[in-house]
Amino acid sequence: MTAEEVESLKNQGNDCVRRKNFAEAVIHYTHAIQKDGKNHVLYSNRSLAFLKLQQFYYALEDAKETIKLQPYWAKGYYRKGEVHFAVGNHETALLSYEQAFKIEPSDKDLAEAISKTRKEMTKARKEDARRPWVWGGAGLFLGLLVVVCDQFIPQKPAVQSLILQILLVAVFSGLALLGSYAYKFIHSNDQSALLEPPLDLFGDNTQKESESKSSESTGSQRSDKGHRRGGVGTGRQRFRMGKS
Repeated sequence: MTAEEVESLKNQGNDCVRRKNFAEAVIHYTHAIQKDGKNHVLYSNRSLAFLKLQQFYYALEDAKETIKLQPYWAKGYYRKGEVHFAVGNHETALLSYEQAFKIEPSDKDLAEAISKTRKEMTKARKEDARRPWVWGGAGLFLGLLVVVCDQFIPQKPAVQSLILQILLVAVFSGLALLGSYAYKFIHSNDQSALLEPPLDLFGDNTQKESESKSSESTGSQRSDKGHRRGGVGTGRQRFRMGKS
């Protein structure tokens, strides 16, 4: 391993990033990391490339490794914040940005990232507070529309009781309100899922095949031993029978 080789691979990766060829950049950075696994800059650069490819789990893992290798380098926390911001975890992103800002308080990009994240958090809070009212209001309007249509379109209304009409409108409004909370829950789970490790489609099968081959090999060896033992036992028995 030479420092020149690592630097050359890093420069090739940087050039790919500038050309927005992020997949190839990951390859160059990975080769460089294989030669110098303690270089925090390589992990930081690869984290950016993974982020551009929307491989959020790997981007976050590289950001964490960057921080682990160089805990007093602001860019590691910045990379971590960028990943969390991309998936909508604004609170966690803000914590990472602020940690980076403590190390580099004069960095304008960090100050801008903190400001942008706070604006997004405020916007998200307003949307969360407004959504139940909007959805509930839409359900109320739909319920009223159903009741009005039922009263004027058919010759005989299906719901004639005023109490039932009120209950029907309330049901529509309540279902819409529950839908708003369900939407928030599903959206939150989707954000968390973006940071989960991808499925290993071949790892389990490969392991099972390896275990199967190992068991077959062991069984074959036992079978061979059994045959050999059987042959020796039969020979001894024949020898005794012949001797008697």
